[in-house]
Amino acid sequence: MIRWTLALALGAAVAWLAYGRASTTARTPVVLLALLRAVAVVLIAALLFGAPSAPPRPAVPLIALDASASWRRAAGDDSTARRGVRAFLDSARGTTDDLVLVGDSLREVRTRELSKVAFTDGTSRVRPAVDRAAALGRPLLFVTDGEIEDADALSDAPSGSSVRIPVRTPRPDAAIAELSLPTSATAGDTLQVSALLVAGGAGAANGTLQLSVDGVPVGGVSVAALAPFSSTRVSLPLVVSRGARIAIVRAVLRATGDGEPRNDTLGSALEIGDRPPAVFVSTAPDLDVREALTVLRGALALPTRAYLRVAPGIWREEGTLASIAEADVRARAAAAGLLILHGDTSFVPRGRGARALWRPAPPAAVARAGETVRAAEWYVSSAPPSPLSASLSGLPWDTLPPITLAGPARGAFTVLSASLGRSAGAVAAIAGRDDGGGRTLVVSGSGYAGWALRGGRSAEAFTALWGAIFDWLAAARGDARAARPVPAAIRAGDEVRWKRGGTDTVVTASITKRGTRQTDSLRVRFVASGVESTSPALSEGVYDIRTVGGVSVLIVNAAHEWIPRAPAVRDGPLSRGALAVDAPRLSDATWPFVLALLLLCGEWIGRRFAGLR
Repeated sequence: MIRWTLALALGAAVAWLAYGRASTTARTPVVLLALLRAVAVVLIAALLFGAPSAPPRPAVPLIALDASASWRRAAGDDSTARRGVRAFLDSARGTTDDLVLVGDSLREVRTRELSKVAFTDGTSRVRPAVDRAAALGRPLLFVTDGEIEDADALSDAPSGSSVRIPVRTPRPDAAIAELSLPTSATAGDTLQVSALLVAGGAGAANGTLQLSVDGVPVGGVSVAALAPFSSTRVSLPLVVSRGARIAIVRAVLRATGDGEPRNDTLGSALEIGDRPPAVFVSTAPDLDVREALTVLRGALALPTRAYLRVAPGIWREEGTLASIAEADVRARAAAAGLLILHGDTSFVPRGRGARALWRPAPPAAVARAGETVRAAEWYVSSAPPSPLSASLSGLPWDTLPPITLAGPARGAFTVLSASLGRSAGAVAAIAGRDDGGGRTLVVSGSGYAGWALRGGRSAEAFTALWGAIFDWLAAARGDARAARPVPAAIRAGDEVRWKRGGTDTVVTASITKRGTRQTDSLRVRFVASGVESTSPALSEGVYDIRTVGGVSVLIVNAAHEWIPRAPAVRDGPLSRGALAVDAPRLSDATWPFVLALLLLCGEWIGRRFAGLR
């Protein structure tokens, strides 16, 4: 409006300057010529100012449809879900025929092709649609069931955007959202299996949770009724039977009147071995061993066995103190993926996997008559930059009790530095190296248990130090397989995470889905020093995976979209303000240029007939 006002003012001013003071008795021709000049100038000025040629009109919205499987959980099938959203799409068909589907990805379809849309996406992400609408300068009309993962992305939607949620009638539904159990176990162990149960919008009735191993029931527990969108966690024991194998553990939830059976089962692969994956061996047990074992068993979800040499040639199993032959200790230590050697660090030759070589300080010399002998006191001074420094930052090094070193620890990087008697010079008390997936930590000295025995912040520092050590080592515990999937249970739509067992940076895996004869090859790439990588998602099913060194089993469960959850967004406009506008500019048309030229030509001819120059 301002641009047209300026153009009109400029046209009137130019016409006045040209004809307002013309001295002639024939006023009618002068008025007509002035009008021609004014209109021509107004058009030229409007073109130069970029004035609109028509009133602003609302921008056509971009329609985005959530194509995730959660529609089918509530509706029962695709056709019912399509009928639930057709009313909203038919109302917009008069303004646009553009439609994008969101979920796993963004793709374009036509509203008339809605009958072909399959609600099967394993995720619900609206961010691509928000970015597309913002790039086009159009508001977003998002049709969804309300259960989306990135609801915060809608805060960036253009002005005038809105969310439409068709009315749905909830059905009683109970589902298993999570199943927690170790990925590996030792035959004879008793595991605690934990399951997280959730209810849908209409709640869930009483039921039972049953556990099976390779199809054989091994236990169950009663589950009380759940309120709408509530959750509960139940646990039950699992005794691991003898025999090394990869077992399939499944939890099945049965509730009265349950409306959706596709979310009632959750499975995971459990690797059962005759030897534990984590072994602690001490040829000189002391308080440090006891306190470190407490942290080890609390930090890792791995079966751990400890063996102590109480006298030359005499070994005991930690806990039961049962006798065990030294040859058996050596064999189990050599096969362990994570090995902690305390005392004689050459007890087991170097092998694959992760190792902590802990060399305690030698005993203090016996004092002679009239003399007092004290061990040299070393005080931890800092945690230099290393792969573990993030977990050790902020610990109260200045207040920790002293330790006794057995000499400087040697490695590619220093984890912990200590100074003799708080002097300026510092040496490495703990050092480490990472050999392409095989990790080693060298620990020097004794007296670390004094931190735990003091309590308070000193005990917290002890737990933080050894927890970080065991976590870092466990990430690269050895495996004869070049790579293995971890965890052993995922959901459709999730990327597959891999953990490296050897030193190869590129591992080829053969993947066969049970029930089919087709075998696919997949290349998993690891960075030079990394032990984890990812690959694209797989469809639901049980997969046998073969790599150099052995086989693995991966269970892909139903997608997260089958798990009921409370709606994350509400029906209605997303923000205040008018719709984005799309006003056509006068300069986009041809007729204003032609008309301005004709008006100027007509004025010139009229001036000649009127006798004006």
